Amino acid sequence: METGNCSEENERQYSKKLTPEKVVIILAKHGTKVSAEEAEIILKFMIKIADVAVNQYLSVAKD
Repeated sequence: METGNCSEENERQYSKKLTPEKVVIILAKHGTKVSAEEAEIILKFMIKIADVAVNQYLSVAKD
């Protein structure tokens, strides 16, 4: 499954909407303290998971 370029493009789009600073604030409201660096790692992971989920859905929809 080729997701390299798509994931990079998604990462650029999402980075404009949800910043590591916003993630820190959101998680803090729910009692989880993370640093900006950890929030950035979390965001990158979420983008990868979303990319995999969409690709999986689209491959199933083609069948």
